Amino acid sequence: MSATSASTHRLSSYQLLSLALPVALQMLMQSALGMVDVMMVAPLGATALAAVGLAAKLHFLTLVLQSGIATGCSVLVAQYLGAKDLANSRSILAAALWAGLGFSLPFFLACAFGARQWMPLINPDAQVAALAAEFMIITAPALLFTQLIVIYEGALRAQGQTGLPMLAAMVSILTNCALNYGLIFGHWGLPELGVLGAAWGTLLARLLQLVIVVGWVYLRPSGFNLGFAQLIEACQPARLRRFLAFSAPLMANYALWGIGNTCYHALTGFAGTEALAAMAVMVPIESGLFALFVGLASASAVLVGRCLGADQFEQAWYLHRYFDKLTLALLLLLCSALWLAHEPLLNLFAPSPEVALVLKHTLALFCLLVWIKVLNMVRIIGVLRAGGDNPFCLITDTIVMWGIGLPVFALCVFIWPQSFITLYCLMFLEDALKFVPVWRRIYKRRWLANLTTQPTAPKGEIHV
Repeated sequence: MSATSASTHRLSSYQLLSLALPVALQMLMQSALGMVDVMMVAPLGATALAAVGLAAKLHFLTLVLQSGIATGCSVLVAQYLGAKDLANSRSILAAALWAGLGFSLPFFLACAFGARQWMPLINPDAQVAALAAEFMIITAPALLFTQLIVIYEGALRAQGQTGLPMLAAMVSILTNCALNYGLIFGHWGLPELGVLGAAWGTLLARLLQLVIVVGWVYLRPSGFNLGFAQLIEACQPARLRRFLAFSAPLMANYALWGIGNTCYHALTGFAGTEALAAMAVMVPIESGLFALFVGLASASAVLVGRCLGADQFEQAWYLHRYFDKLTLALLLLLCSALWLAHEPLLNLFAPSPEVALVLKHTLALFCLLVWIKVLNMVRIIGVLRAGGDNPFCLITDTIVMWGIGLPVFALCVFIWPQSFITLYCLMFLEDALKFVPVWRRIYKRRWLANLTTQPTAPKGEIHV
């Protein structure tokens, strides 16, 4: 092993403990808010389970979309911090906050005032659609809360401050569990609200998480405690355009991927209520595992981004290889544990023997195929995007999902009806198709670029 690779390995091992694992655990806990709701409404029956599962999927979709702006912020902040430029890091954060609020406001309005109208369009079961619509109306403000949370967390993560986001997520989950217990079932003298109780628990838990994160930023020295005048200065169209010019491919990529992923779930609803109930259980399991590896990929993006901003290209290359090996090792461990625990999971989640049988086969396929999706995810988020190779990621995802994956899936739902197990296999088709192109792009090393020195780099110092 060369001196560079040895030092990189030592650096990665240390920073994995201080950055990557806390980030991964924090992302896992953030995604677990949806899992908590699904778990706690399971005793209410298949309709409630399907409704909350659908709502959880929609919340996950908005989180994915919002992550485009947060990722753009985190990548640029990491590179500017690697270049020892805190002023432009603050400018990037301020621009991201404005862009995030502008992006999330239409989703808030659509859920708060239009959920009853559009929910039946994505689910043919009237009872499921009605319950899911009420859930989304109550939790609509949480969409704005979440956008601010992920942007601040992205900036803190790029700075190496990972403990607070993890603590905030933990408090949020515990609060959600307590409120769900009281409001779903009417304990502690609280009203028995059923599914709507889970919605109120989610909303209040997100609000508390936002208060903790923002409070930390402004009460502790972080460098990101922007004043009112600084936020107004960052709202200038020229500065927003510079930030959005970098982040637009990311936002489009996340949007197309997130909407496509939701289309898979919506199309699955036409395979029957049992299939939808099985997916309602799989959604939080998938979201939890994916959130863990999105967190790991985000940590990779921070470490790789800092190296690129400091022109340490060889070190960035070894970090990519390090995270590849770590991802495969964790996948083997977690998928083995998930399969060993599948019987207790079926007893806990499945509302009927029919759903349990479908869910067992689905879990087996998930454990066998998920490595393809996760390895692509870590390489794209943690490596290619860290170097600003966003157009390639956008084009590749668009072609394999919208040009091949979704059309084939829709044909097998409506034209040549297939079993749910076959349909679930087809959800991995697009990742199988882009595996080799992503691998080849990594090894061409075009992502080894310092974005802070490029002419189009987003800049614009905010005066303190």
